[in-house]
Amino acid sequence: MATGTQQANNRPFWAILSLVLLIALLVVIRAVDWSDADGLGTVPVSVTVRQDGELVSDVMVTLFPLAHDMPLRSAAGTTGPNGRCDVTTLRFDDGAMPGPYAIGVEKVPAWSLRFHDEAFLTADPGAPPAGTDPSQIGPTAMYSMAREQESRPQPGAFPARYIDPKKSGLKANVQASGPNDFEFEIAK
Repeated sequence: MATGTQQANNRPFWAILSLVLLIALLVVIRAVDWSDADGLGTVPVSVTVRQDGELVSDVMVTLFPLAHDMPLRSAAGTTGPNGRCDVTTLRFDDGAMPGPYAIGVEKVPAWSLRFHDEAFLTADPGAPPAGTDPSQIGPTAMYSMAREQESRPQPGAFPARYIDPKKSGLKANVQASGPNDFEFEIAK
């Protein structure tokens, strides 16, 4: 009888030990995953976008892999006020994997930029937009307003061909070493 009691008392010990070892293993895996050594082999890549010689801000730049025989991944970034961005594959500003890419660019719609506006972020989310009748606001009306904003022609939008990397004519070859600073001129 004493053996059965002793065995029952050992179960919580092994369960706790297993849990502690599992947590330790997960911590080690996460630490290795967050190390500076990037398993993808990305290199820093920066992109500058100009239109008529002027730097253009708020442009979403996407690098699409051209080589299908290489394990490349897409990378993207959004230009700041200086018309420049550092692209990201998996981690913030980690760059892109070396290889050939087709480039797609699109001007970020002005209406979507309000989501970064401090006044917009601190506003009451339940309040209707200014100048609207509160009785007319519901989920369907809010969705309709967003769709209406999306469908309006956007000032400063690039020609549609630049969105599609197959039609844009913009290409970049990211090198494993050396500077990978690309500049693209967008025609109107």
